[in-house]
Amino acid sequence: MERSEPRFTHQISLPTVIGWRPGFRLSVAVPAILIVVSMAFVASEIVAGQLRQAATESALQNVEAIVRVYVDPTVSEQDLDLGTAPDPQIDAQLTSLIATGDIRRINIWSRDGRVVYSTEAELRGRRFSIGDELATAFGGQSVTSYEAETEDPEPGQEPPTALTLEVYVPIRGSVDGNPFGVYEVYEDAGPIEDRVRAAKGDVFLVAMAAASGLLALLWLAFGGSARLLSLQNRRLREQAAHEQVLTSNIRQSEERFKSLVRNASDGIMIARADGTVAYESPGVERVLGHSPEARIGRPAFELVHHDDLPAVEKLFGEVAATADTEAVAEYRARHADGSYRVIEAVAKNLIADRAIEGVVVNYRDVTERRSLEQQLRHQAFHDALTGLPNRALFLNRLEHGLARTRRGAPPLAVVFVDLDDFKAVNDSLGHGAGDELLVTLAGRIRLSVREADTPARMGGDEFAVLLEDASSVEAARDSAARILEALRLPVRLHDRYVAVRASVGIAMYASSEQTAEELLRNADISMYSAKAQGKDRLVVYESSVHDAAIGRLQLRADLQVSLERQELTLVYQPIVDLETSEMVGVEALLRWQHPRRGLIGPAEFVPIAEESGLITPIGRWVLEEACLRATTWQGARGGRGFDLSVNLSGRQIEDPGIVDDVRRALEQSGLEAQRLTLEITESVLMHDVDATIITLQRLRDLGVRLAIDDFGTGYSSLSYLRRLPVDILKIDRSFVAGVDAGPDAAALVKSIVSLGQSLRLETVAEGIEEPGQLAALRSLGTTFGQGYLFARPLDPDDVTALIERAPATHAASR
Repeated sequence: MERSEPRFTHQISLPTVIGWRPGFRLSVAVPAILIVVSMAFVASEIVAGQLRQAATESALQNVEAIVRVYVDPTVSEQDLDLGTAPDPQIDAQLTSLIATGDIRRINIWSRDGRVVYSTEAELRGRRFSIGDELATAFGGQSVTSYEAETEDPEPGQEPPTALTLEVYVPIRGSVDGNPFGVYEVYEDAGPIEDRVRAAKGDVFLVAMAAASGLLALLWLAFGGSARLLSLQNRRLREQAAHEQVLTSNIRQSEERFKSLVRNASDGIMIARADGTVAYESPGVERVLGHSPEARIGRPAFELVHHDDLPAVEKLFGEVAATADTEAVAEYRARHADGSYRVIEAVAKNLIADRAIEGVVVNYRDVTERRSLEQQLRHQAFHDALTGLPNRALFLNRLEHGLARTRRGAPPLAVVFVDLDDFKAVNDSLGHGAGDELLVTLAGRIRLSVREADTPARMGGDEFAVLLEDASSVEAARDSAARILEALRLPVRLHDRYVAVRASVGIAMYASSEQTAEELLRNADISMYSAKAQGKDRLVVYESSVHDAAIGRLQLRADLQVSLERQELTLVYQPIVDLETSEMVGVEALLRWQHPRRGLIGPAEFVPIAEESGLITPIGRWVLEEACLRATTWQGARGGRGFDLSVNLSGRQIEDPGIVDDVRRALEQSGLEAQRLTLEITESVLMHDVDATIITLQRLRDLGVRLAIDDFGTGYSSLSYLRRLPVDILKIDRSFVAGVDAGPDAAALVKSIVSLGQSLRLETVAEGIEEPGQLAALRSLGTTFGQGYLFARPLDPDDVTALIERAPATHAASR
């Protein structure tokens, strides 16, 4: 709907002569008077229209000059976008322009019919229909219109005065010149119309006088014309004075612009077509530390870094060759202090502009921003703790390496490193010490490889190394061996030395179809194979390794449901008193009756259970089942003592609920606590001695007995052994195997027995298979023993039968 825009019409009423009667005989005089009056009226109307048009054009020029000087520099196309917040400085500038009094209102329209900025606060942000004048202005043509008060104006469009001159000036874009907005300026037309009416009346009187003078005196007509010319001259003088005021305002605006340039933080340079500096703003001193005066006449790019200079000169040549061309560049420029700063510059060709006659370069210092971006990129592709490349960067380099290998470059290999038992360091010394250890080991890995190779931290305690030019498996193995040897060196942490071991997997490039993820997975599989083979070693990937890994995964999946399917069973190996050969107890041993593979020994599936965490529920079941059986056997012995030994894994010792699990097994079975012996391997005890001692003491407070299993294979010292709340030392079968080979072979067993006696600990020898071993152990004073010489592991029913056949002469007391 278009706005109602009433047009101003100049109305004149002929004076009515009182007493005028048609009966007068004025048949000649009346037509003559009417002709004179009509001619005078027409002449006055013509002159009034011309004066009104001249005043309108003058007002249009004045308004265009004002908005171009005062408003255009602050308004951009983005300021009129729908989603952009209005700039209060623009409204403030408009308000200052109406302070003179001639201009009553200024609106700035966007193309969607919104009044974005206005001197009237209630109009800002409102949307109106676009009338013919606005449409013409949006088409690129300035237009004016008179508007008088109406009885029913559109809300928000009431003229500020009874008679208003509306001026519509398009706002053109700086690039293509197309209008993106319109200035709507309301100027009070009352003074203009008053002057027009006065001139119109004067002309009418003059015309009347002239007509009368033609009848009487001709000189009266010339006198009227002189008065009219005098009036026009006065108006011209007034217009000249007004233009002088505008010129003064323009000069003030120019001074303001110069002040802004002088105080701008960015630098502005005007370079001539020959590449010399015609102008340099004071911003050069803030950006690069150089005096602007010293730069005049110098080569424009003499401060550019020599590596960046060719590209900058080429870009400048391209800009200078085409008028109004604009380009963006980034380069390094020398500061007055000798350092180089990263500069972002925008160059525009204004050589054709007579006020510029050069290429304008606006530039700023972005050194800090670029430095921050580089830090962020480094953090995105490097491990924050060790500084090594992370998994993302490693895979990226591996993919590039594979691409080079497919094009004929030497083959490559991936080494995957996982620290063995790293959790024990975190648990015993804290995560801070664990981080310190990772940093140290990362440095060792970095020093163990060639400069062309890529070491990376994959996460946690896992590392990987990309070996470039791995010509053979032997070469890759040698590189991995160097890494392994470097990691084995003790590390000093918190006034103690920590022995580090690692499992290493190697995967060689095999075919052009191999992907980076596949090669890394193969190295990972080899690493887990090294762990399964006893840790602290390296394994090269082969198809058999992959098959074994798949088998382990399947075995792990089957193990997860083994308890539900009641596939796990217990067998029991008798423990005898070596002096009397009487069975005094049994050790519970876990077996898995697999539905497809048959009976599986613990050496194959217990490591998988420990890795997956299944050992905790399995161990809980072993405790409950074995204690129930032991209670039955104790009753079969007529109340005489009968001991049960159960192995605890490292995961169970670390489990906060282990004490509750043991207490529950004792309560449910009714087994006396002193008849239960819990066995922990020496290596498990040494992981986190302080925490382990606390757990062992809580277990011992229940009344159970504690044994160190496989004693002599670990690294426990006498000082640690004195602190451990244990009752029994179990001598590892590797020492028992050669105990009857002579004094030298028996010396180690003798020292263990002597150590136990000095600490008042019982000793149990494992793996007794020969009578000579039994005799030697008896002579050394070993208390108890177990092994195939006495019995193989037995089913529960066989144990019951063995108890029933045993002589009931006396009870063994331990």
